[in-house]
Amino acid sequence: MATEETTSDQLGQSTALRIQQLKGQLFEVALVAATLVGIVSLLVLFAQISNDAFRPRTASSTWFLVYFGTLVAPTAAFTLYARRRPAVRTANALAFAAVFGGLLLSFVTYVVVDALSPYDVFIYAFFASLPPVLVLAYDRTTDERTYTGPLIPVSIIVGVGVAALVDGPISGPLGVAAEWIMYFGLVTVPAALLVAWLTASRRGRRTGAVAGGVVAAGGLAVAVASIAAGVDASLPIVVFSAFAVPTGYVTWWSVKTNPEGRVGIAGPFVILGGVLLGASLVDRLGIESPDSYLTPTLILESWDGLTASNAGVYPQIVGSIIIVGFMAVLAFPVGIGAAIYLEEYAPDTGLRGRLATLLEVNISNLAGVPSVVYGLLGLALFRRTLGFGTGIVVSAAGTLGLLILPIVIVSTQEALRSVPNDLRQGSYGMGASRWQTLREVVLPEAIPGTLTGTILALARAIGETAPLVIIAVATTKYSPPSGLFSSATALPLQIFAASANAKPEFRHGVVPAAAVVLLVLMLLMNATAIVIRNKYGRTN
Repeated sequence: MATEETTSDQLGQSTALRIQQLKGQLFEVALVAATLVGIVSLLVLFAQISNDAFRPRTASSTWFLVYFGTLVAPTAAFTLYARRRPAVRTANALAFAAVFGGLLLSFVTYVVVDALSPYDVFIYAFFASLPPVLVLAYDRTTDERTYTGPLIPVSIIVGVGVAALVDGPISGPLGVAAEWIMYFGLVTVPAALLVAWLTASRRGRRTGAVAGGVVAAGGLAVAVASIAAGVDASLPIVVFSAFAVPTGYVTWWSVKTNPEGRVGIAGPFVILGGVLLGASLVDRLGIESPDSYLTPTLILESWDGLTASNAGVYPQIVGSIIIVGFMAVLAFPVGIGAAIYLEEYAPDTGLRGRLATLLEVNISNLAGVPSVVYGLLGLALFRRTLGFGTGIVVSAAGTLGLLILPIVIVSTQEALRSVPNDLRQGSYGMGASRWQTLREVVLPEAIPGTLTGTILALARAIGETAPLVIIAVATTKYSPPSGLFSSATALPLQIFAASANAKPEFRHGVVPAAAVVLLVLMLLMNATAIVIRNKYGRTN
């Protein structure tokens, strides 16, 4: 009997184990199926939007052959070659980041500074950067560095306040100078200082000073050549400083340190060269191209609600960049600071501890509040209480900042909690203060998780329309914002307005093309955050 009962128990346990394994396998299959459904749905959606925006069916078969031979085939061959060689793949990744990151930085810098006035931006940048430089200079002369970290953001705020006071008296005399001088100070001088610092850390101070001087001299040479050619030197200086300098530095560094993978530098130029060569052949041979709505007119011109081929969203693109950029300046320091206080400084017991717990619960709940409620909050705060104008950049950026603030706080808190407590205790044991431990140990470890929250916040903010509609941001404008207190619009609002146009070419052509531009903006911002996150992830 005992043997039969034992056998029966073993069979029951075996059957239960098989059932548990079957449940696990079914759950895994369900997860894979759900993931595939989501991915396929997104691909179908993107394919439909791209088809309406690019209209590839209107092109001739010769056009596809030209671009297959000049762009697709060379890029695919080079990618396969690089994947099999780690050294080439590393150089290729650096080159892609420098080339396309430099192009993006050049475009964003020029359009934002041009919209906000280079003279005003120069004044604010100068006075905001001078106090932290003085703080760091004093830091080098003393061994007491406890308050250096907190003083840097405070000094920046003081500098911005001073700039606001002296902007009026200084902007008049400063306006006598040419615009390209402002761009030289805003872009070329920081690029020269960065190159000098990077070179000095690797090759010595004298070599660093020479490298920085070469960059500054190159910027002046570009300005002189542009003026001699009768061209405004502002854009060439920006392109030189934000694109040519980082590309040249990465190329030099890759050749110097990675001779086996130096061919990887050609990766981005294969793509750019293929695009230019294909476009040249199509133009010379008169090949029928796609009748696309995603054209330079759409990106560089103002809105035209009568003719779809003349419709442009340049003011909306600039408005979105400025609103989201100023939103990040407002929200991220506050959100990260609040998360640091709640996790590292707030007590666990007593009245202050209960207050901190109450704040955490409410912040978590605010992350799920509908965006239209934040629009009402922005309307009450910026319009009714502070008396700001209707639909200005500050109101739009502040409203979106309130929208993403809970996401930033919660994600930063989770990133800080993920840092092992042993690292903190080890730092304290070596005599470090709380601020030194936070700055040197905790924050570097938490940066990848914090940037993940940043990606989620940016992705949500750049596509929002409901809060902007509530605070009366214009759906259509014909010029970009001229300052933080000027009216502006955003690309999602223009897409929303164009979707109601009576003409089908707007609904089925311009709207998908503008949606592609919005997706590209979002992907570029997210890609920047992902690159930084991965860099810190590998470093740590």
